[in-house]
Amino acid sequence: MTAEPPPGNPYQPQPPPGQPYDNPQGGGYGNPYGAPQGAPLPPGAPAPLAEWWERLVARIIDGVIFGIIYAILAAILPALLAGVIAYAAYAAYDYVLHSKDGQTLGKKVMKIRLAGLGGAVPDSSSVMKRSAIFPGVMVLYGIPILGWLSSIFVLVLGVLILVDKPLRQGLHDKLAGTVVVKAPR
Repeated sequence: MTAEPPPGNPYQPQPPPGQPYDNPQGGGYGNPYGAPQGAPLPPGAPAPLAEWWERLVARIIDGVIFGIIYAILAAILPALLAGVIAYAAYAAYDYVLHSKDGQTLGKKVMKIRLAGLGGAVPDSSSVMKRSAIFPGVMVLYGIPILGWLSSIFVLVLGVLILVDKPLRQGLHDKLAGTVVVKAPR
């Protein structure tokens, strides 16, 4: 009589008893986010947080879309009016797409999404606050002095994402109660 072989694939490395197995290709077994299994999440984060550069690239993608819209409008309308319309459209785009599934086109490309603290789906008023603060403040860009102040405000938002611990929230995220996390792959 022979002993039964252990369950599972004997050729696949197994974690030590009581230890999660970290897959060297990124992500542990059953972890759809690509972070090492067992990696602690900051309190309130429903999934691994998006990296700052993922958020930046997503905003650049969205910004290019609205840069094109602004260029077209600026060729037809006075610059101030074109700016107000284009940035108001950007804020509306941000609101509508985040309300739908938590992702703008840039976030879809980068595989990140907006989530409420604790994992709740952000409600309409939270997403509206977030979109009004950023990119909504950019509507002021064409107005002397206010445009300069709004540029400084946008820079401060970006710096807050870099220095905020543990959730990497900008002011727009803090006021809306949201975080940007990796989307399941």
